[in-house]
Amino acid sequence: MSKHFVIRLSAAALVAGSVLGVAGLAAAQDQTAIYSQYHQAIRAAEACREMTLDPAAWSKVSTYIDKKINYEIPAGERLTLIEAAKTDTRELVWNKGCDSDEVKALLSLYDAELANPAM
Repeated sequence: MSKHFVIRLSAAALVAGSVLGVAGLAAAQDQTAIYSQYHQAIRAAEACREMTLDPAAWSKVSTYIDKKINYEIPAGERLTLIEAAKTDTRELVWNKGCDSDEVKALLSLYDAELANPAM
């Protein structure tokens, strides 16, 4: 095997690894965004509809969300995302109101997927 061939093969492997790494990062960011959006939807429903989820409902929605993200987000990161979702949604509802397009989109997501999650 020539030295040039080995160098080209190594370079190709490096490029392929970089592309896969970027794809993996993008997938992780997508999972994070999905997870956050579901929790924002729950918080919007709680704020705008003056409702609370009981422990059984939380268990159902948590399992549903976990399945949607393929259980790929570690517990510590989940807690951080949940707290951020609480804050972001509270500010969104406070500043724009429950009739804003952004909040209506979250409420639609809640109604479509989280109000009665399919297990």
